[in-house]
Amino acid sequence: MPHLKRFYCDSAAPGGIIILDPAQSNHLKNALRLKTGATVEIFNSRNESYIAEIASISPKGPVELKILSLATANHSESRIPNPESPSITLACAIAKGSRMDWLVEKAAEIGLTRLIPIITERTVVKPDVYSRNKIARWHKLAISAAKQTGQNAMLAIDNPIPFRQLENIIQDFSLSLIAVPNTDKYLPEVLEQDNLSEKTKILYLIGPEGDFTKAEITTAIKWGVQPVRLPVNSILRVETAAITMLVILLYHFTINASVKET
Repeated sequence: MPHLKRFYCDSAAPGGIIILDPAQSNHLKNALRLKTGATVEIFNSRNESYIAEIASISPKGPVELKILSLATANHSESRIPNPESPSITLACAIAKGSRMDWLVEKAAEIGLTRLIPIITERTVVKPDVYSRNKIARWHKLAISAAKQTGQNAMLAIDNPIPFRQLENIIQDFSLSLIAVPNTDKYLPEVLEQDNLSEKTKILYLIGPEGDFTKAEITTAIKWGVQPVRLPVNSILRVETAAITMLVILLYHFTINASVKET
């Protein structure tokens, strides 16, 4: 079967008819110009993927799809997450302008589980009346990334929170890390030394331009967050540091999983 075009609908479930939202409908009928009766793939935010048939296309309204079956390897090129893969959450200071869009898009493509935008003492971008629009845009970028990369898992994006509110969620994670330039231990060193066999929920913190304040770093360490430095000799931007750390984390767990299989 040829590669199927993929669309997102969070209400997708076995049987019945689903209606695509305006953005997904517009992409299907105006960008791709698909017709009634064509077969497509639908995924939701619960790691599920289905084969569906276009039931109707309204010229000025939404597209209706009929769910036919669960997608299988024969139908789909989508990637189902390994249940043993870690859940990785990034708590990150909001980068300026399009740089935050880039971070969201690339993190979603690579496989970040959850993004928590945080407001630190040195954060330049503050929450304002446009915050809802910005978050909605980030969600659209995450959906687009999942469609493009064949992932069924959606990047979850929280509303921005003050740095100190992280204290309330630290206990939910098996391992928490904070990027601190010139600290003693490098990230790969900490990952090798720590007993991570049962640590499947990882949180890592990335600061703003100018980094976290000394008080914020001290506070995070008191919460039980481990300071680590990245194995680079340059000062990285927020988005570059976030992606670099994510790739190192994913690489570590991928290699460890391969060793266990052999």
